[in-house]
Amino acid sequence: MAGWDLKSGSITEYSLSEDRIWLLFNFVFSDSSRKRNTYKFGLIKSLLDSIFNGQKNEQGVYFSYEQLFARFAENYWNLIVKYDLRQMRRDGKSELSKVEIILKTVISKNKTLSLLGFEAIDDDTKKEVIKNVTAECRKCVVGALYDDFNGAIYAFNLKESGLMLNYCIYDFILKYKSELEKLNYYAWARFLEQVNDDNALVRVIDKLELATPRREDLSIYREILRREFEEDTCFYCGKKLHNKMHVDHFIPWSFVKDDKIWNFVLSCPTCNVKKNNRVPARDYLLKIEDRNRKIQLIDNIVIHKDFKSYSDDLLQRMWQYAKMSGIKEYSKCNGNL
Repeated sequence: MAGWDLKSGSITEYSLSEDRIWLLFNFVFSDSSRKRNTYKFGLIKSLLDSIFNGQKNEQGVYFSYEQLFARFAENYWNLIVKYDLRQMRRDGKSELSKVEIILKTVISKNKTLSLLGFEAIDDDTKKEVIKNVTAECRKCVVGALYDDFNGAIYAFNLKESGLMLNYCIYDFILKYKSELEKLNYYAWARFLEQVNDDNALVRVIDKLELATPRREDLSIYREILRREFEEDTCFYCGKKLHNKMHVDHFIPWSFVKDDKIWNFVLSCPTCNVKKNNRVPARDYLLKIEDRNRKIQLIDNIVIHKDFKSYSDDLLQRMWQYAKMSGIKEYSKCNGNL
């Protein structure tokens, strides 16, 4: 049975060396892995983007199909609707993949939607898109990627609500997240070069990186930290915050690719600009971990939702792996810790 047609699969290897895992990923990125479309790259990107939101248990790390393919739908909306990038090889039968058809059908009914990013479309349309994309990808890509990894990446059953990522794959992704993102972008771009004309391919790597946009409105987090947790000083320098305050990603967004309150601190504009795309010194890591232990006690729906997948060692590991990926440390804050 072809991988894409699989309905379920168990994890075949629970303990893999890093060399073995690299071989599996490199196979998927290579031309040796058969690809009619870009779905495998899309699912890998969704896993990378969602990696800090998995639910750990004794069997592995759980991700719901809806969670993964909501990311998938957003990525493809921006690539297909915003940038008009084809995602499938022409085979004489169809020029478009099913996901492309789903998205293009939506905008054919409402031309205005073609001018909007995924985050800006109305909730009903967004839910319908995610529902249809999830149904298509559960059927065609979950088993295909499982098969390419020889059953080592995750366990799945399409009758259930999600997949269970192998713990050793989870740890590997955390450790090499930045490297895997770059390799996935490169392999995806090479495929896109084969199926698109030159005009569509301008700055194609940038388009892939921007397919998952940063959430623009972080005001809800600023208000939670300021009002409910009574943070009124800069996390880094300790100066009193007045009207001008920034919501800063403690671990840079370039590494996390997600917005969660456990990774946010309030900063004065000066410290935020100076820190830029760097990780703070270890003393600040201890400070935010202490803050997070306290903030979890607050009765707030946003806090409870964002902390659902948080663990006490998560920021420690993210901090370490971000530095290993080449992100520099910022230690020139003058605040009192």
